[in-house]
Amino acid sequence: MLHSVDTIVLYRERANDGELGQTVNLLPLGLGGSNPSAPTTLFVFYKHLNIIYTMKMNTLLAKVDHMSSSAASMVRDYAAFFKTKQGAFRGEKNTYSAVNGYDERPERNTQTTVQTTVQEKFDWFEDRYIPYLKDLFSIEATNAGDAYKVELIVDGISFGKLSAIELMRLRNVLTSKELNTMYENIPVRSDAKIYEECTDSQYDGREISQTPILKSDERTTEKEEVILKDPNLGGDFKPNNYTPKTTIKSKTVKVAETTHQEFTGEWTQRKKAELLRRKSNLLNAVVIALKEVNEIEAKEANLNVDALISYIHYGGPGKNVKVQ
Repeated sequence: MLHSVDTIVLYRERANDGELGQTVNLLPLGLGGSNPSAPTTLFVFYKHLNIIYTMKMNTLLAKVDHMSSSAASMVRDYAAFFKTKQGAFRGEKNTYSAVNGYDERPERNTQTTVQTTVQEKFDWFEDRYIPYLKDLFSIEATNAGDAYKVELIVDGISFGKLSAIELMRLRNVLTSKELNTMYENIPVRSDAKIYEECTDSQYDGREISQTPILKSDERTTEKEEVILKDPNLGGDFKPNNYTPKTTIKSKTVKVAETTHQEFTGEWTQRKKAELLRRKSNLLNAVVIALKEVNEIEAKEANLNVDALISYIHYGGPGKNVKVQ
């Protein structure tokens, strides 16, 4: 016996363009046969959407205009944070264990936790900056229309076919003073120290490195006054008003065992240098692509410049300008 249903709900990891709300002839799981006369609406819920939504140009312009100030402010804040808050990317742990009956010193057991990492900062940055750039370049793509385009390729990676207007916008983004300041101030750790993968459970799942635990003994010098033996005196005989000679004897003793370990969420010098190199390569490729895309015949301006200036200066169309 066949059952006719109106709706099927599926769950998928990712959607492709055009897959939402499609009408299909599907049957409930476990049933055989088909019923073409009863089309079923398929509702699919996706964890990651890959759907292109259409938007009017005026709406997109207003959206980007609103987002641009926030994006610029975010880049400036990141540059300032990277430059002045490097301590937020560092942490350390110190322990003190007294031995040989000496007093414990709780104030010597200290810990400073790593507040954030460069990767965490970039994850947050990308979540907000990428959507802004997508909308920004959607505007440029719309304005470019059917203009001549060239493919932008760097290190074997294609970034799409771009028009001159899109390439100029990309060049402006890459040469932004604030963005350059942010990248140039990425916090980096010292190359003079040895770092290894972090094993401290409090940092599980975070991109944090640690130095090996540095163990040491804390010692102190104890002083003791000792009476020197007088060779001129024998036995227990001591003359009246006799003052024995003394000396100070020093002894070094171990009072505690200590450890010191450092943690960091900073990048290595090399990782930062590689980022700056890739950015420089990309900018060079944009400049080359701009030269290529501009190797076309220039067209006469659509704007009537004579009429424009005459109107501004004199309120009229000027000489040799046709009046509509």
